[in-house]
Amino acid sequence: DAHLYTDGDRLFCTCYVDPVDDLPVVSGCGVTEDGDLWTPFEPYSGTEKFALWRPVWHRGKHYCAGFQWLSPKAYGVHWFESEDGHSWEYVRPINDSLEDDANECYLEILPDGRATMLMRCETGLKKPKLCFSQYPFESWEMQQLDVRITGPAVWTVDDKVYISGRWDPIDERIHAEEDHAAHTGIFRVIDGECFLICVLPSGPHPDNSYMGVARRQDNSHRFSLSYYSNAIANEDPLIDQWQKPDIYVVDVLFGADFIDEMLVSDLVDARRGLEEATEPDPGSDGLRYRPVRIPEDGTPHTPGHNFLDARDVIGGRGGLVYFVRDIEVGPWDLVDVHLGYDGPVKVWWNGQEVFTDPGTSPAVEDATSLRLESRHGTNRLALALDTRNGQARGIYARWERTWDA
Repeated sequence: DAHLYTDGDRLFCTCYVDPVDDLPVVSGCGVTEDGDLWTPFEPYSGTEKFALWRPVWHRGKHYCAGFQWLSPKAYGVHWFESEDGHSWEYVRPINDSLEDDANECYLEILPDGRATMLMRCETGLKKPKLCFSQYPFESWEMQQLDVRITGPAVWTVDDKVYISGRWDPIDERIHAEEDHAAHTGIFRVIDGECFLICVLPSGPHPDNSYMGVARRQDNSHRFSLSYYSNAIANEDPLIDQWQKPDIYVVDVLFGADFIDEMLVSDLVDARRGLEEATEPDPGSDGLRYRPVRIPEDGTPHTPGHNFLDARDVIGGRGGLVYFVRDIEVGPWDLVDVHLGYDGPVKVWWNGQEVFTDPGTSPAVEDATSLRLESRHGTNRLALALDTRNGQARGIYARWERTWDA
């Protein structure tokens, strides 16, 4: 169960060695500073008989909710801390109840010290516990969830909690120890109740999941998710589909609020290229503008949802169209503006040109993220879109405040 994490200067690759017979579990890591040269695997100190499963780093210290291994069984979750990521100090038990048979824990610690953890429990129907704490993590609140999940993963977006894992949609009337199909599912947790968001390519074999979660540094709502699955058989019939799973990477956006309306100009003559385009001003540039909105009846699963579609303005013709929106930021110094577009664009922020790009086709949500200084109060976002001889349609646009310098 390899895991990558960083302290900002070094990248750690951690894992543990499964015990053979009655030998103790061995946790450890290798480290790199450049992503090329790695140190050999080095066992941790201070972690005897404990598997340190997926440590994280926060405020100059390494943390991990490790689980105790007493062959042939693992149980009991305990808190560990380390100054260097190699020598660990046992701090306290988190859940050592034999009734839960708790072990693997996926831990997230946000910059403000909020910790969220999903704890695997082996007893009964294998329903995990969702755990919350706050720096310095001396106590935890726990609630048992209502879905059967192993191989746990958890992440938060604003005040929303998402979980994933090997999901077995077992009917609780069926005995829990029977084998069933399993899938990698993503759920949102609301007041302790789990709501299925999607099922990723997985199953029917019960071995899949073990997701890794990486939040984009330039976009707090955009994540890369990795997991393994044997849903697709290899082209070589001699390769066992169940023993040789594929690894998938998912690029996904969670909980983002898009700009739902912008002013869009009439089409500007194609002879006026993007290089010559200047910031539009609906009040004085002589162009006619009309409001364009995202679909009101769309759902998150509808193609084009959140898209500001200007096809009626473009009409399949070459040229430029301008998008303009005044944004009330309030007393804030920095914002992140996230854009997607299906043609070449030029972007202005409060009258200053801040970005140009050739674009992609089709447009992709949050393909570009810009960190911009904001005025206290009203700020103007403006874009020029080259229609690519009438093939382009429009843009995705959203913004959010940021604490980062």
